[in-house]
Amino acid sequence: GHVMKIFVDNSFPVTLIKQATAVRCLDLSCRRKKLAVVDETSNLLVYDLDTQALMYQEPNANSVAWNTEMEDMLAYSGSNMLCIKTGNFPPHMQKLQGFVVGFKGSKIFCLHYISMQTIDVPQSASLYRYIEKQDFETAYRVACLGVTEADWRLLALDALQSLRFDIARKAFIRIRDMRYIDLLNRITQQYGNRSSLTHEEEQLVTAQVLAFQGKYTEAAQCFGRAKQYNLAVEMYTELRKWDEAKHWAHQGEKFGAKASGIAANAGVKDGAVAKSVESDIAQGLILKQAASSEEDGDERAAGEMYLTAGQYRKAVEIFVKIGALDTLIEVVRKLPNSETQLLNMAIKAFRKHQHYAFAKEAIIKVGDIGMLISLHMESHRWDEAFQLSEQYPEYAQQIYLPWAEWLAFNDRFDDALDAYKKATRPDLSLAMIEKLTHNAVVEKRYKDAAMYYWRLATEMIGVVSYEGLDKVEAREKHTRAIENFWDLRRRADIYYAYSYIHAYIQEPFTTLLPENVFNCALYLWNILASNAFPASLTATQQPRSALPQQANARGLLREVPLGISRVYILYALAKQAQSLGAYKLARTAYDKLQVLRVPSTWQHQIDLSCLAIRSKAYSDQDDLNPVCNWCMTTNPLQRSNLDSCMNCGHPFIRTFLGFDILPLVEFQLEEGIPVEEALKLINSEPNSRKQPNDGWHESTRGGAEVMSLDAGPMPGDEGDSDLFLQKMLDAASYFVPGEPYQPLRIDRETLAELRPEEVYVVDFRRFSLALPIRFYRSMIPEVAIAVCSTCGHFFHQETWELEFLQHKCCPYCASKNIDSATPLSAAQFKPGESKVGGGKNVQSL
Repeated sequence: GHVMKIFVDNSFPVTLIKQATAVRCLDLSCRRKKLAVVDETSNLLVYDLDTQALMYQEPNANSVAWNTEMEDMLAYSGSNMLCIKTGNFPPHMQKLQGFVVGFKGSKIFCLHYISMQTIDVPQSASLYRYIEKQDFETAYRVACLGVTEADWRLLALDALQSLRFDIARKAFIRIRDMRYIDLLNRITQQYGNRSSLTHEEEQLVTAQVLAFQGKYTEAAQCFGRAKQYNLAVEMYTELRKWDEAKHWAHQGEKFGAKASGIAANAGVKDGAVAKSVESDIAQGLILKQAASSEEDGDERAAGEMYLTAGQYRKAVEIFVKIGALDTLIEVVRKLPNSETQLLNMAIKAFRKHQHYAFAKEAIIKVGDIGMLISLHMESHRWDEAFQLSEQYPEYAQQIYLPWAEWLAFNDRFDDALDAYKKATRPDLSLAMIEKLTHNAVVEKRYKDAAMYYWRLATEMIGVVSYEGLDKVEAREKHTRAIENFWDLRRRADIYYAYSYIHAYIQEPFTTLLPENVFNCALYLWNILASNAFPASLTATQQPRSALPQQANARGLLREVPLGISRVYILYALAKQAQSLGAYKLARTAYDKLQVLRVPSTWQHQIDLSCLAIRSKAYSDQDDLNPVCNWCMTTNPLQRSNLDSCMNCGHPFIRTFLGFDILPLVEFQLEEGIPVEEALKLINSEPNSRKQPNDGWHESTRGGAEVMSLDAGPMPGDEGDSDLFLQKMLDAASYFVPGEPYQPLRIDRETLAELRPEEVYVVDFRRFSLALPIRFYRSMIPEVAIAVCSTCGHFFHQETWELEFLQHKCCPYCASKNIDSATPLSAAQFKPGESKVGGGKNVQSL
């Protein structure tokens, strides 16, 4: 039971320990201060060699070994268990077979039978025990024996929280954690090498450590215990935990803390500095939160926060950028009327996204009437725009041009033309009419083409200006304008007449009578076959560039206008002429068809008709030949003088519903007779007229009107009773062949003899004062005639009324301003316009 120490150079042993039981195994610590003995009863006894006192003992041990690197750590084995004891702590046990023969660092060497095993044992248990005892030096030495990185971090953090900066620094250096090393550097720079810290300072250090560990709630509480609420607010602000930041900010206000750093640093991403809100920490936090949300891409939330903080400009910019119109209108409602720049930004955004209601509300707040009208026009709310223009007439002019473009886009071309006029843009109106005309011809809508050509004629003559021109240039321009008007009117007549021929050929059924088709085709061919047909009507020229020569010119081109087929005209003419007995005309038409390209399906029928017509007499029926109403000359059917009389040149006035000739004679006033005076003479009372010598006389007897019959007029006296007819006969006797046609001129006496129901007045001066006023007399009053009050074309009264009832407009010009049965009033008539009232059945344009 004796344990002795023997020196090799001394023969006398030194007794270390005496015990009652025999020794089985023993080991001396690395510093030779402690002795571990295993006796024969399997008890482990540990002695302090300095005092020879028994420190502690452990049962069930058969071998023991001290750690060669740490004085207070040993390992022993027994009962198939390995036990590691450090200091006075309970041993750490784990299963093991064999005997412990060595212990170095974290490695234990065990002998099992004849094999040596090396076992790595963790030192975590010992480390935790020393950390619990706040014995960081020993814990550090244990850690140096070999622990995991997590154990080193635990040691470093506990040492840092316990203000053992030296141990913490060495532990962080071991695991190469630069963040905590920087934190330690800041802390040591702040507090130096002071051995003790105040309670508040300790709480600050602990709070920083907890914040680095992610324990923000505990860190905030430590900042609060240290009365550093601003640091808690700053921490939560950087973490973007705005509710917690506001909570600690209010805590700081409550306890007198000033979180001025956050409010002063609250800024705007664009570099604009928010105004100082040091007195209002909550607003500063809102600004900071808004800037953070903007950086994170949550722009809607950022805008709402700027709005809450009163930063209207930034809120408007953000809402405009993301298109948040519902929130933007709330900002607009909060803005004062003086913030016109911001309101204009919002208006621009509303108009960009086509939100009419919000844009209108914002513009009304600005009070810009012009912008409001522009908004109405953009959203096509024309009624509201025109209502505003009535209240503010100075803005009316800017509405018509966009309105005209919108009308044209929506195929309301007639209304668009009127709008262009009101917008004082006749150039655009003419360009639209030309395009409509060309499209109508290409699409074979010939009635529409006729209407547009008539509209083009009236528009072009109405916009002629002589400003800046000398007398010679003005006279030439005046002449060209008049010629262009009549040229376009003639072109409209051709397309209108051709529409019936085209329908007759193309449509399977027709409501036209054979006489109507015959008259229409004959009219067209007489016009197209005239050697005075102007070159401007060819298919290769455009309406506005065409300024034709005078109608009696010779040697000009005879090409037909675009879209008109001479084959269709000649075929219809030949077919109807053959059926009506105009065999000479039919043969001529078939002969002309032989030299034209006709459809292959027609060729056989035309050949047969050519053969059949040669069996007929080479003459036309006499009742088909037209008779001039002026000179009473019978004219052939085919004429090449623009459908006029071969003798006197008087044009045949045709009805434009059937194209048969009407009994009308044109006349003019003698020079020196004003139009107003002529109309008064025509509308004079019957009792002021010279009564015709027909045997009837009116008188008054006993207060009653009496009509008596005397002897009738003698033969040869009829001409003397009608001065107009006498003038006609006198003028007919002075005709010189080859001279231009001149209408009949009558004096005041003859005007007074005319009956108002027989006279028709067509005044083209409503379109331009350069155009004439024309007078016509019906030579057969029994024929009821109507005239359109817009285009001046004549119709049979019955067919006219039927057409109007069906279509509610003129068949030629599509005018709905129909007043064909209302007479003129001489008192109300003014040159260049038509008025109604007065004399009976006097027609006017």
